[in-house]
Amino acid sequence: MAPQRPFRALSLDFWFTTLYYKSGSDNLWKEDRIRVLGQVLKTSAWEDFPAERIEEAMEAVHSEFRRRDRELNTIDPETLVTAYAEHLDARLAVPVAGAGVALSSAGLDEHPPQVNSELNALARALSVRNVPIIAITNTARREASWKQFLDPRTTAPFLHIVTSCEVGRAKPAPEIFRDAARRLGLPPHEILHVGDRWELDVEGAQEAGYGAVLYRGLWSHYPEGLYPETDYGLHDDPEVQIIDHLDELLEGNLLESASPSFPVPSHRPPD
Repeated sequence: MAPQRPFRALSLDFWFTTLYYKSGSDNLWKEDRIRVLGQVLKTSAWEDFPAERIEEAMEAVHSEFRRRDRELNTIDPETLVTAYAEHLDARLAVPVAGAGVALSSAGLDEHPPQVNSELNALARALSVRNVPIIAITNTARREASWKQFLDPRTTAPFLHIVTSCEVGRAKPAPEIFRDAARRLGLPPHEILHVGDRWELDVEGAQEAGYGAVLYRGLWSHYPEGLYPETDYGLHDDPEVQIIDHLDELLEGNLLESASPSFPVPSHRPPD
């Protein structure tokens, strides 16, 4: 079934749509993960591993997953911790579930990503319209970690945050979009997805039956060399709206709830 207007729910991409990071942050998050793994993985004598050993284990495990055609952002943190421990023949200082939680959240408090300044105004306006907002994101962090990070920083009522590491598939695979639709309880053609990447967010959403909008408002924050130069080009598709500001989504009867009883949670504004 073709996408229809008005859409009853909004799906937002995370990176460079809802959130963005500065060049070098990915290296800091790697250091944070090494630090956390040093706290939860111990030698057979319960001693600390050198950071170099942990980094080597991470690289070896990641290479093995890639050899098996597994994207790292589709692997749950608990599975990763278990694989690192097996490679190091390490003991766990905490239960593996707790180690997975720690790895999922590593670095979010120490080196937090930036939140799109346009987000809260959009969230408030859609809350009045009773339109739920979800996120669909390719990430190695779980939904609970992201909600813990976002709750004190935004008023965005994310009903769900659908993560690739928990679904096991990443955008543009249709499975992650279908999982989001299932959790919303809506058919895909009633959901509008907005993101900054054509292949992942536009083509992926369209393949799953969603409506799609390309957002380029945070393109200026791309770290140098993050994406191939071709990603900056605009595709010629009259069916896809291209926006520079999130409040453009409020125009033209694009998002309106068809049901006044749709459960949209409300959040108190951050202090």
